[in-house]
Amino acid sequence: MSNPSPQVPEEEASTSVCRPKSSMASISRRQRRERRFRRYLSAGRLVRAQALLQRHPGLDVDAGQPPPLPRACARHDAPALCLLLRLGADPAHQDRHGDTALHAAARQGPDAYTDFFLPLLSRCPSAMGIKNKDGETPGQILGWGPPWDSAEEEEEDDASKEREWRQKLQGELEDEWQEVMGRFEGDASHETQEPESFSAWSDRLAQEHAQKCQQQQREAEGSRRPPRAESSSQSWQQQEEEQRLFRERTRVKEEELRESRARRVQEAQGDGGPKPARAGPRAEHPRGAGRGSLWRFGDVPWPCPGGGDPEAMAAALVARGPPLEEQGALRRYLRVQQVRWHPDRFLQRFRSQIETWELGRVMGAVTALSQALNRHAEALK
Repeated sequence: MSNPSPQVPEEEASTSVCRPKSSMASISRRQRRERRFRRYLSAGRLVRAQALLQRHPGLDVDAGQPPPLPRACARHDAPALCLLLRLGADPAHQDRHGDTALHAAARQGPDAYTDFFLPLLSRCPSAMGIKNKDGETPGQILGWGPPWDSAEEEEEDDASKEREWRQKLQGELEDEWQEVMGRFEGDASHETQEPESFSAWSDRLAQEHAQKCQQQQREAEGSRRPPRAESSSQSWQQQEEEQRLFRERTRVKEEELRESRARRVQEAQGDGGPKPARAGPRAEHPRGAGRGSLWRFGDVPWPCPGGGDPEAMAAALVARGPPLEEQGALRRYLRVQQVRWHPDRFLQRFRSQIETWELGRVMGAVTALSQALNRHAEALK
């Protein structure tokens, strides 16, 4: 005989049917209240939103898509953001795209940094390391570069690499030491020779290993940039040639200036004037004779023949320098050019060699060229 199925009382059956209905009704009521809470926030009725949450403390302030915190950041609603943080909203809560409130605040630009990003960051600093579905962190959206904890990861990677290298080096040292000791023990002809100490041998091996690593690094760098090295040497040769021409032209102009001064002194002595002319590098130039030997605008050794646009002259100087990949060498080269074409330095060095009526035009071009070089130097920082 089969056992009869147990009979369920009518009261228990009605109770089991009512429980799911009551739980579903409570969930529906809570969801309606949460939607009403979000509507109050969107309408700016913060007092009513706070009162609703006080009457029903079980509401989820992070519910909704998008959640209230990112929505307040997108609307630039700072009072609603402060109220949500005070009510316990979680800045690390993610929406369906994986974005947190810090992601939303970072997308609002620099205007929202103080009022939205900093309060969220101070409440939950760990949210800076959360990535969305695109693999972006709030710091990367702001332009801060790697994720929040990348520095610690890099330190751990460096420490692990250092430990692996030391273990490998220790293993190589022990293997080679055992091999050397076995060779000396088996060879009777080396009994009279004094073996190398372990400390000296280990130091020598470490030094050879470091030299080998440096050589490999130099070879790798040379294989990566063979054409740039050739172009760099050509540019430096061109620069040296131009500097030589500049010095030669300067020397010729100085010789012409000395000859002009000497000729004026001889003419003054021949005239028998009462006032002897003053010779020397600091003698003043009279306004009359000898003007043909002084520099005019086109005689100045400009980077471009005859002068021209200051930007073009600055670009010509930069092109003659090291390549852009060699940032350090290019900065040093620009510092030398900035000192050479500085208006005060140029005026102190060449004022006595320039025609008086051309001095203003020459100094204007020198000042513009110096400013253009300064802009090029700033762009490299």
